Amino acid sequence: MARTGYWNHNVHYQPVILRAVPPGCGAALDVGCGDGLLASRLAERCAEVTAIDRDARMTALARAGRKGPARAG
Repeated sequence: MARTGYWNHNVHYQPVILRAVPPGCGAALDVGCGDGLLASRLAERCAEVTAIDRDARMTALARAGRKGPARAG
């Protein structure tokens, strides 16, 4: 879940995205992963998550905060 008090337009739409993830999801791709919040939430539902962002600082944040089988690059 999102941290208390943490909001941006992406966080607002994450429940819609997560509801669309089918049961037994094998792999997911998070393009423009930012700090990795969605990637970490996808990792709770998918066997493998790959997260990419063009901003190296955001990719580093995603890697630092990952839990589970997520790759940030």
